Amino acid sequence: MELRHLRYFRAIGREEHFGRAALQLGVAQPALTRQIRDLETELGVELFERLPRGVRLSDAGRIFLEETEELLSRVDRAVDRARRLASGHLGTIRVGLSEIIAAHHFISEGLREFREAEPAVELDMRSMSSLQQIMAIKDGLLDAGIVYDVHVDDRDAPMLDLHRIGEGNTMVAVCEGHRLADRDAISLAELERESVLWPMRKSAPRYYERLMAACAEAGTAPRIIQECTTNSIMLSLVATGMGVGFVTATPPLSSLHKIRLIPISDLKVSFEVLLVCRARDNSAALQRFIAMFERRDRETGEDGHASDGHVPPLG
Repeated sequence: MELRHLRYFRAIGREEHFGRAALQLGVAQPALTRQIRDLETELGVELFERLPRGVRLSDAGRIFLEETEELLSRVDRAVDRARRLASGHLGTIRVGLSEIIAAHHFISEGLREFREAEPAVELDMRSMSSLQQIMAIKDGLLDAGIVYDVHVDDRDAPMLDLHRIGEGNTMVAVCEGHRLADRDAISLAELERESVLWPMRKSAPRYYERLMAACAEAGTAPRIIQECTTNSIMLSLVATGMGVGFVTATPPLSSLHKIRLIPISDLKVSFEVLLVCRARDNSAALQRFIAMFERRDRETGEDGHASDGHVPPLG
């Protein structure tokens, strides 16, 4: 018994007429008659009662049609799922994300857009540091990670595919009542007397070092009073007036938990945001995910934001 026998039987059972079923299937009626005879012989039952004009399902035929409908529906669903999986419209993508990266509005907007465009593809989001993400990708525990370029070691590059999806600039976070809160931009010299909250070196050493080197190149050294493991901790401390914080973000800017983010005019440091995956990972769903973020980056321009964008609350 083959699937075509079941499809032929279903068509005849629905029509209760060999001629109409043959037209529907595009099969010659004599050949269709032989196929059904072969099926009845194999089953050892009469599926149809032959009438002067047409046929009628036998009791056994009615039961067999019910089961055939269910079986072929399951086959059709399986075929559809396999095709959708192969084309990237079905599946699961395990994505790593750190808190500092999640603060970029184009990341949250991109994730929302992908979910809406591909509702049958599950995004399994996992919170972990950039270094943990890269290790998990190499070990096959993640499909993709979103990290700053500074976190990718040259030794890891051959094992990874790197896709630029945006850029972040380092700014200073101040509370609303701060003397600099109304400024559109400030210089590093204006921050020399400020108590500074700084990213923790242990959790992101290469990020820390690039940021510190940029300050040294500008001829200043921030007066760091506290290193913070996460953006939310840093911003919470900024909001209390404990100090100002150095954060990497993407404009446009808005008020965030009574905090303002202000560009630093003479701090020339930025970080590319990369979508990282294993080299030669040909998952169709993953390739759609990457292509969507790369397209958004091209469309929004080099500053990584749309002209009418909005920054959601950080932390």
